[in-house]
Amino acid sequence: MLSRAELASPPALGLRTRKKLKTRLAIYDAALELFAQQGFEATTVEQIVQQAEVSTATFFRYFPTKGDVIYNSGSFETDLLEQAIIERPDSEDDLTAIRRGVVDRWLPALDPERVARQVRAAAKSPMLRGLSTDLSAQWQGVITSALQTRHGIAGVDPACRMTAFVALAVFSSASSSWMEGKFRTEFANELDQEFDRLAHLCADWSGSARGGRARIEIVRSPHPH
Repeated sequence: MLSRAELASPPALGLRTRKKLKTRLAIYDAALELFAQQGFEATTVEQIVQQAEVSTATFFRYFPTKGDVIYNSGSFETDLLEQAIIERPDSEDDLTAIRRGVVDRWLPALDPERVARQVRAAAKSPMLRGLSTDLSAQWQGVITSALQTRHGIAGVDPACRMTAFVALAVFSSASSSWMEGKFRTEFANELDQEFDRLAHLCADWSGSARGGRARIEIVRSPHPH
């Protein structure tokens, strides 16, 4: 995913850097458009470079493979995600720190329309779903590391790793709900609702809800017409 900072391409970055960002964005948008029209598997690198009006050599300077157009975001996203979690108050439990770090800081730095197009493209392509799984494993490592830093733990901590795994399951569920709703709401709203659902389920599973199974009711924001 490309960040809002990258998309804005501020003058302070310098002419050369801004030109590189502009070229990268041209390739990125051309690829997403073609993926949406004819599918990921049917789209060739040659078609992407023709659409973006760049050379094949230029394409491979920016993206090692066709799949990397969507999933090779560099260190910006992962670094921001890690810091967003680490910098949450110590008073917050780990899931809350992940939730608020993602919703309040990480997601606002991304371009929502392009995120939606990525989710849509991945849903249509078995290969992209596989790449998405690899990316999720990378994010799990980043979240685990952030939680360990919060607790001053060296090495891999099983509790932090499990918390990261659960958080990513929430992200996946929210992405599915977002797509089913045709992206008419903010992804942050979907994510908040899925974290609320998890809290209700945990109360149910722990037996803290009296009278049998707790009623899980998440109030969704009405879709705009």
